[in-house]
Amino acid sequence: MFMHRLRQGAAALAIATGLLVPAHQVFAAPETLTIALPGDFPSLVPSDDTSPLGFNYRLNVFDQLTVIGKDGKIGPRLATEWTASDDLLKWTFKLRTDALFHDGSPVTAHDVEFTARYILDNPKSPTRTFLRLVDSVKAIDDHTIEFTLNQPYSIFERQISFINVMPKDYHTKVGEEGYAKAPIGSGPYKVVNWVKDDRLELEAFDKYWGGAPEVKKAVFRPIPAEASRATALMSGEVDLVTTLPPALVDTLARNDGIEVKTVPGSRVMFLGFNSNAAPLDNPKIREAIDIAIDREAITQGLLRGLGRATGMMIPPNNVGYNPEFVATKQDMARAKQLVAESGYAGEPILFDYPSNNFVLANEIAQAIAGYLTEAGLKVELRPAEFTAFFPQWTQTAFPSLYMFAYGSTQYHADTILTSMYSTGGRVYRLNPEIDALVAEQKRERDPVKQAEIISRIFKIGAEDRDNVPLYDEFFAVGMKKDLGYEAWPDGFVRLYEFR
Repeated sequence: MFMHRLRQGAAALAIATGLLVPAHQVFAAPETLTIALPGDFPSLVPSDDTSPLGFNYRLNVFDQLTVIGKDGKIGPRLATEWTASDDLLKWTFKLRTDALFHDGSPVTAHDVEFTARYILDNPKSPTRTFLRLVDSVKAIDDHTIEFTLNQPYSIFERQISFINVMPKDYHTKVGEEGYAKAPIGSGPYKVVNWVKDDRLELEAFDKYWGGAPEVKKAVFRPIPAEASRATALMSGEVDLVTTLPPALVDTLARNDGIEVKTVPGSRVMFLGFNSNAAPLDNPKIREAIDIAIDREAITQGLLRGLGRATGMMIPPNNVGYNPEFVATKQDMARAKQLVAESGYAGEPILFDYPSNNFVLANEIAQAIAGYLTEAGLKVELRPAEFTAFFPQWTQTAFPSLYMFAYGSTQYHADTILTSMYSTGGRVYRLNPEIDALVAEQKRERDPVKQAEIISRIFKIGAEDRDNVPLYDEFFAVGMKKDLGYEAWPDGFVRLYEFR
């Protein structure tokens, strides 16, 4: 058997260092905590949402079988150990026996089976992509769950961390609509109240298997405007702001009651193309857009260092990153020449982007539109709230050009390759060669060989320019003095880490 087994002692250590208490850090846990986010959650049903913002909710209210630590290493959560067959097709997870849902009922393998089947049976579920390789799922007994895959997948233990376990009996009792209004999980926090576009209130679950959290009450506040989030922090209306605008970082840092930290992120800002629609179906237009943009001016000027120009769709902290992929340098003269050679007739290029999902979204979009206009292209900006933008992204529904920041909470290139490069993902133009290579890297156990395959895929992608990387995202976190919060690269707030 090919095995990844985490026994009791190792499990306890992993939980202590990766789930409840981050290593080398002692937090001053407040009784209550209010966090400002750029937007609200699209849904409280975990199978209906894969949005980055939603992780702030899902990681606190629900449990997953496994958890990925800040260092990118895999550890236990509901599952205490797991094994995979030699052919990587059958994965068996052993569940802990002391986990409870928020209604007091025990978490069993039957709940895991229900959750997986519920997602697989719903073709509209965005989380279905994380189970797309699952052929069948079966509860062997109350605390053993078995997944059979339709193709080998060497990091299934990572991908299963995206699946949030729902209670079978409660969900069946209240139905889909009832669960959407009053969801429960088995995580360290339970939902108390949700006022759409105003607040989500959570309360510590004292019977949590990992121990009662020390932050007893938490409120997530959607505040779309960057300046408004900073103002709310300065006034004491909120305790923590996960993303600060660059222009206010220095001002806030000088405030005696506020601490500001800069953190390398896990997302890459990129442009995506609908390569099936004119004029972006013309490779000369896509190349012109790529080389017209001055990435250094954006990252060092507009963002004031809260970004780093990149040539890869994954950041350095991801498995598969290759520093040989360098950022595209601006060449405006060549961009103009390509536009002239392309036969472009002046039709507008619609430019969609979320206005409240990343720092200075409007200013960056305007800067890019300016570069493209200088190159000879006509651009129409179409900003949208994140909750309106994200469903269009998941459904591959953009008519032309879009900008987005995306990353892997798996800390592995496979997330990006699966969701943005291969058939079944957010792909506008299919490429059988890429599909074959993505499948090959999924079944490759040797990390060196896997990295080589990943680089080959990104090389093809760089030549096709269906996605164009812009910069690695950095973010500035603002908080009350002495809060002691240590941000993760993904930027998601794990309330249970405050000790």
